[in-house]
Amino acid sequence: METMDNTNTQVQQNQVKLNRLQAQKAVLEKKLKLKVKSARKARIRTLIQMGGLINMVALPNLCGISDGDDLQLDLEASDKAAVLLGMLVHLEDSLPPTLSDQLIAQFKQKGIRVIKNQSAQKMRS
Repeated sequence: METMDNTNTQVQQNQVKLNRLQAQKAVLEKKLKLKVKSARKARIRTLIQMGGLINMVALPNLCGISDGDDLQLDLEASDKAAVLLGMLVHLEDSLPPTLSDQLIAQFKQKGIRVIKNQSAQKMRS
């Protein structure tokens, strides 16, 4: 009888430990899911911002890309996307393998001018 009570007690203790571990696992899985979701949101935000920068210099207009074009599923729009990508690849090919600090500073100044001009145009509108 005593052995049976010891066994039942051991089973109950193991069940309590198992429940705690499962609760800890659930908490860790939730944290991991939030971290992955947060990283995905940050990546999407960056991609949207890069798209905005590309739009500032009117590259989509040069390629005939209009707001609302589905660049993946619409065959005609995907051709326009290929033109834009080709422009970007051409730009990358024309750059040196490593950018000097001086060249980076020049690009930065050009970018600042474009942003200021864009802001000024928005204020006038």
